Amino acid sequence: MQFVGEQLGKIAHALEQFIEDKTPHLYGEMMSMEVEEFDDDFLCSVFDYLASRESNVNAFLAKSMKYRKFWLQIFSQG
Repeated sequence: MQFVGEQLGKIAHALEQFIEDKTPHLYGEMMSMEVEEFDDDFLCSVFDYLASRESNVNAFLAKSMKYRKFWLQIFSQG
């Protein structure tokens, strides 16, 4: 029975991670890109866009820095 309890605990933890608000983390990651070629006004606009689309937040945060830059460059072109 202890095994079932441990498994339920792991599932609960995974669900907490899944529904956790990633907005503060996204903001920090986004603003860290200011040292790259992007200014803070642009990054704040992107943050607002992503924060309103949670599935995009997860995809953006999962990308490596190289692909985040690539995504931002495409986003900046409209």
